[in-house]
Amino acid sequence: MRRTNQIGAALAISSTIIWSGNFIVSRYAIHLAGPMSLAFFRWTTATFCMLPFAYNNIKKEWPIFKENKLYFFLMGLFGFAIYNTLIYTAGHYTTAINMSLFGSTVHPIVAALLGAILIHEKLHWKNITGILLCVIGTIYLLTKGDLLNIIHFKIGTGDLWMIAAGTCFGSYNVFVRKKPIGISNNSFLLCLFAIGAILLFPAAIFEMNYIQPVTYNTHLLWVVLYIGIGNSTISYLIWSNAIQRIGAGKAALFNTLGPLLSSFEAVLFLNESFNKAQIISGLIIILGIVINTWPTPIKPIVKQV
Repeated sequence: MRRTNQIGAALAISSTIIWSGNFIVSRYAIHLAGPMSLAFFRWTTATFCMLPFAYNNIKKEWPIFKENKLYFFLMGLFGFAIYNTLIYTAGHYTTAINMSLFGSTVHPIVAALLGAILIHEKLHWKNITGILLCVIGTIYLLTKGDLLNIIHFKIGTGDLWMIAAGTCFGSYNVFVRKKPIGISNNSFLLCLFAIGAILLFPAAIFEMNYIQPVTYNTHLLWVVLYIGIGNSTISYLIWSNAIQRIGAGKAALFNTLGPLLSSFEAVLFLNESFNKAQIISGLIIILGIVINTWPTPIKPIVKQV
């Protein structure tokens, strides 16, 4: 069991490292493509990348997909089409650092609570402590280190988009545990990638023609390749394996490493400022992760003679 937890933790951290760049890309690409267009490019690229690895499996498992079509439709809608559109929309209104902090904090809270309510994952005192520290870290950031500021606090538009995105992804992390028996990870992801791309197609076409035209250049190409291959195909495969090993709630808390990683990336690549409040809030969140994932000693079984 301990070995399984260690592998699951390593997988969750690896996926978080890859995902942390998504907030940077969403800020970088705001002048290249609209939110729905960017999300459509992402899932279309991911679909074609996953196809060679999942084609044979999805043919064998197709009857199971048909029997559970509503489940896959809703997972593709909320976990892929809506979730990423919300992130790329938030990129137009707030910094990459705030995007990461909000998204990564809301997501594990939703996953832990829904996991406990819907699929009966136990909330240990470590989980509760981790959630509370995530909340404290976020409040510290929002108030800039002065709790008196909460009286006059007004949440921004981009922050609201990220709260909605975090809620979507937290829900996805719970219901991915309800994946129908007999469905392999790669065919599961291929199906959801394709559903996300199909659902986004008409909205992306409308956006390209009437809201924000796409700027086709090498910058957009590299962005699409990164979010389509690394941020989607590779990271989602790793993440699904992590959830299967350590559970949705515990895996989700590793995602709170995202703010620290994204903050450093935002400073390096976007010249965003990194202040004292962001550093302290990041450390509080990391402390929550450490407490939540610290292995519980296994009491030896004493045989009575």
